Amino acid sequence: MLGGGRGKKGGAGAIVIVILVLWVITLILAPLITRLMAMAVSRNREYLADATSAELTRNPAALASALQKIESAAAPTKSIKRSTAHLCIADPLGRKLNAKEGAVANLFGTHPPMAKRLAILRGMAYQQAKGAESTP
Repeated sequence: MLGGGRGKKGGAGAIVIVILVLWVITLILAPLITRLMAMAVSRNREYLADATSAELTRNPAALASALQKIESAAAPTKSIKRSTAHLCIADPLGRKLNAKEGAVANLFGTHPPMAKRLAILRGMAYQQAKGAESTP
């Protein structure tokens, strides 16, 4: 009878160990996974925010001008932490990766290249002006 009781206790101990190992792995991987997700979503979110702003204001040229002013005035700052830098309009940390394009930059960069954002907004302004000229 005593042997049967030990088997149940040993099985419960193994389950506790497995749960503990899974908890430690999750504790280690969760911050990495959330950071990768934030970085992957961030660039697309910036493009969508620019397009939505241009649609709402109907003035993409003014938005491009505002972005250019933000870019020229923005200097790296230490008051904004890395974990919240992806929430800013321009990269507040001045990382060089955000000025590049490509698969690595798209995965690890928090902001798209400002030059590309400006080109897209200026293209939208050009299309808007071209459309206004052609309407009677």
